[in-house]
Amino acid sequence: FPFTDYDCLIADGAIRSGKTVFMILSFIDDAMRRYNNQRFGICGKTVDSTVKNIIMPYLSLTYSRKYNIRWRRADKTMTVSDGENENIFEIFGGKDEASFMLIQGRTLAGVLFDEVALQPRSFVEQACARCSVDGSKMWFNCNPESPQHWFYKEWICDLKRHNAIRLRFQLEDNP
Repeated sequence: FPFTDYDCLIADGAIRSGKTVFMILSFIDDAMRRYNNQRFGICGKTVDSTVKNIIMPYLSLTYSRKYNIRWRRADKTMTVSDGENENIFEIFGGKDEASFMLIQGRTLAGVLFDEVALQPRSFVEQACARCSVDGSKMWFNCNPESPQHWFYKEWICDLKRHNAIRLRFQLEDNP
């Protein structure tokens, strides 16, 4: 994905198949490789769930030690530096229809949505609209939902319109 012309990556599939780990490692590596002094969004159902499911596991991975990371829980930001580039990753929660206001006004170079099917459409659309930096990409992961779910119908069934690629994760993908 980082070396393609796709604007969006959608990873979906089985619970415990490794989607979340793959996504956060790839998202931060891509941001650090392509940008300096930019802001990125990491979005989940709530700020707390995003911190517990994404940030804390990422900080505990040996792999993350290749970066200098400053986590500021009070600001809901993680500053990542590799000695040449430094970027800020801001945590957002999309728990209800009013959540879109929390991200309104931001300028982002990319956004990662963890469990996007649990977030309201207005929040997801607002976060995507905030990705206005040249080359910004949107990363989504989700577990299977109903074929009637808005994200399935609007994004997964219409990959071409969004210039998206879909990666299907199976339980066997996580050794």
